[in-house]
Amino acid sequence: MLQELKNFNAVITGATGSLGREVTIEFLRNGGNVITNYRDENKFLDLKKYVFDSKKLYGYQADLTLENNVKSFFVQVRDRFKRIDALIHLIGGFWMGKEIADTDLNNWQHMMSLNLTSTFLCTREAFSKMRKQCGGTIITISSKNADEFPDRMGAYSVSKAAVLGLTQTLANEGKQYNIQANCLLPSIIDTPVNRHSMPDADYAMWVNPKDIAKLLIQLCKPQARLLSHTALKIYGKL
Repeated sequence: MLQELKNFNAVITGATGSLGREVTIEFLRNGGNVITNYRDENKFLDLKKYVFDSKKLYGYQADLTLENNVKSFFVQVRDRFKRIDALIHLIGGFWMGKEIADTDLNNWQHMMSLNLTSTFLCTREAFSKMRKQCGGTIITISSKNADEFPDRMGAYSVSKAAVLGLTQTLANEGKQYNIQANCLLPSIIDTPVNRHSMPDADYAMWVNPKDIAKLLIQLCKPQARLLSHTALKIYGKL
């Protein structure tokens, strides 16, 4: 096991998902502590069996689209750890959707809640803690769609564009507190869910989640402290 992130406390939301699992593995392999949320305890227990060093993996049940759940989650994190060195917010969702004229309000609000509101609530709590400790790293996940806005993906694309805007605001507000905020814009990530929904695609064109995990490690190292307000386009070969 590497020790580059020894005593480093990373809050990684959505660690039980396909991308989150790979990111969690990489942070634990580098010696960090990982704190995550879960909605299904069985999925968290499965994650603990899968990772390298489960003694440094901590989980708390929370739906991070709900304000009271987010507040409770971060209170538990603060009670257990003195610092939050990084928030890596991986929670999000995709809806292929329809043209804007045919998009119903429920689907629109679902995309905003899952992608934008969860990001706002979690970054707000993490930023508050990092402001008091005078430092920290926030990394969010937007999408290639936030740069291109393809048709029939309006609700998803707009919610992800708003995540990018929120992250840039955090970067500006974080300057005086030594808080860095950056946003990743991946294309299609090679996950089992995406393979199932697009069985005829060329998976070699997609982004490998292990590569994203390694990039996140680099962004959390001391050498990356000068990097902030950056939209990192991770398009693979698409």
